[in-house]
Amino acid sequence: MELLENHWQAGIQERSPEVSSAVDRVLIIAYRKKKKESQRRFWARFGVTQSRGSRFESGAEIPAPVSILLGLYFTKTISDGDLGRAERVLYSQESRSLISLGQ
Repeated sequence: MELLENHWQAGIQERSPEVSSAVDRVLIIAYRKKKKESQRRFWARFGVTQSRGSRFESGAEIPAPVSILLGLYFTKTISDGDLGRAERVLYSQESRSLISLGQ
């Protein structure tokens, strides 16, 4: 876990994208397996489907918003509870009415 935190805390060091995504992928898989979580459960907290998470773990590029959430999560800036509250707000009836008003 410490290795994972150090990886994201390193921030924007000069690394090639190929090396960065490969390291991210390996560390994410190791973390998920250490926690004995399924892909579905792990990726759901970031708003990602199991199949898309599987593609990320297989080497597909992780989009910036998901990468940012992962970084915040692994540096313990946000928690499972924070992600759960954000999801509940996002899918609440009140939130949906605000979104439809903006369209």
